[in-house]
Amino acid sequence: MSNYFRRLPNLDYPSLLKTRKSNLDFVQTKNLFRRAKVREDLFADFMQFDKYKIVGDERPDNVASTVYGNDGYDWVILMANNIIDVYNEWPLTQIQLSQYLDNKYTPQELVSIHHHETREFRDRDNQLILPAGLVVDENWSMEYFSGGQVRSTDTPSSTSNMSEKPVRSVTFLEFETRLNESKRNINVLKPDLLGLFLKDFDRIMKYDKSSQYVNRKLKKTENPRIK
Repeated sequence: MSNYFRRLPNLDYPSLLKTRKSNLDFVQTKNLFRRAKVREDLFADFMQFDKYKIVGDERPDNVASTVYGNDGYDWVILMANNIIDVYNEWPLTQIQLSQYLDNKYTPQELVSIHHHETREFRDRDNQLILPAGLVVDENWSMEYFSGGQVRSTDTPSSTSNMSEKPVRSVTFLEFETRLNESKRNINVLKPDLLGLFLKDFDRIMKYDKSSQYVNRKLKKTENPRIK
């Protein structure tokens, strides 16, 4: 992330240090409140991004190294996916996931039912009647028309390819594992657009003229000690 912080503009604010020489002393720091994000309309343009699946214990810097040949662009990977909280929004390693589950659940809770969901259900003509993954009640069923008759998903027959009930239970362990795995599918900005992205980012980070303006990369806040 050092590459990211170098690109942030600076901010002078009154020193709060006990070792300051006078009330006129200022401290210069990076303006962490200056934020930029990928425009929402860019996400709709799939031509700007490639799909990427995080493998194993890959970190953002590993992905940046693979995609851009420079692990310093890990922040570009995060911005392309609007990830702010890496711990909660990036897939955990297997060890981290195990520790997380151990801290959050008892062994009994892990194997208890989190919810029920549908199985995929097709008729004998392979027409989709019911998609998999819909959250439903344990005893849920639906009626459908097949073979000239109204039938029920709760009663498997020769007119369907379903040999099991259309509802299955999902444990807390399966739910948390799935949730973690779903975070592996991310977007990465196409490498040939990286230069344009960085140029646009640097433009956004520059200050406009104001009462606090010093230059395009520095603002100076008011000193309340000076009347």
